[in-house]
Amino acid sequence: MFRRPRPTHDVRVTAVTSLTPALVRLTFAGPSLDTLAVEHATQWVKLATPEGRSRAYTIRHHRPAGREVDIDVVLHGNGPLSRWAATVRPGDEARLSGPRGRRPSFEDAEHVLLAADESALPAALTILEELPPTVPVTVFVEVGDATGATLPLPARPGLTGHWLTRDPARPKGRTLSDTLLATDLPPGTTAWLAGEAHAVATVRRHLLTDWALPRERVHSKGYWKHGEADHKD
Repeated sequence: MFRRPRPTHDVRVTAVTSLTPALVRLTFAGPSLDTLAVEHATQWVKLATPEGRSRAYTIRHHRPAGREVDIDVVLHGNGPLSRWAATVRPGDEARLSGPRGRRPSFEDAEHVLLAADESALPAALTILEELPPTVPVTVFVEVGDATGATLPLPARPGLTGHWLTRDPARPKGRTLSDTLLATDLPPGTTAWLAGEAHAVATVRRHLLTDWALPRERVHSKGYWKHGEADHKD
C-alpha cells in the first residue's frame, strides 16, 4: 500500500538556541508553515538538508501566525543531521516534510509515566504540556551529564521529575531501563516510552508482563538503536 505524499515546506533557519550542551533548538521560518497541520503532541516532520540528508524530528513548537516551527536536535555527533545542526547558522536553507505521527491516548489515565532519553525529550515535553493539569505525571529522563544537561519542566501540580545521569561505562539507555525496572507504578498508569530501542523494549515487556498493564496503555517507540545508523521502529 502506498503512502500519500506529505506536504513539503522550504524553510530557512532564523535562530539557533543552545538549550543544553547536548541539545540545540533550531527555529525555521517558511512561507507555507502557516498550513502545517500540527494536531497533537509528538507529531514529527522529516528535516532534510540541502545535501539531501534527512531524519525525523518532533515538532517542538508551531507558530502558524509567524510561519515558524522549533525543532530540538541532539548534538551527539554520530550522524549527518547532528553534525549539520552543530554548525548551522541563521539563513541556512532546509526542507520540512510532514507532519506525521499517531496521537498517543491518555484517556482515563489516573497517572502518566513518561520515560525518555535526550533524543525523545522534546516529544515527552510536548505530551507533558498537553496533558490535563489534574493528571499526576512522573517523568524519567536519561541524560549524559548532570551538569547543565537538564531543562526546566513545566510547572504543574502532581508532577515528579527524575533526571538520570548516564554511566559512561554502560550502554546508553541502560540507566533508564534499570531504573524503571525497579520503579513502582500507581494504579491506572498509562505509559509513554521512547529512546534507545533495546531499552524501550525491555521496559515495555516489564510493564506488560510484570505490571500487567493493558497494551493500549503502553505507548513505546525506539527512536534509535545501538549499531544502526538509521533505525526505524
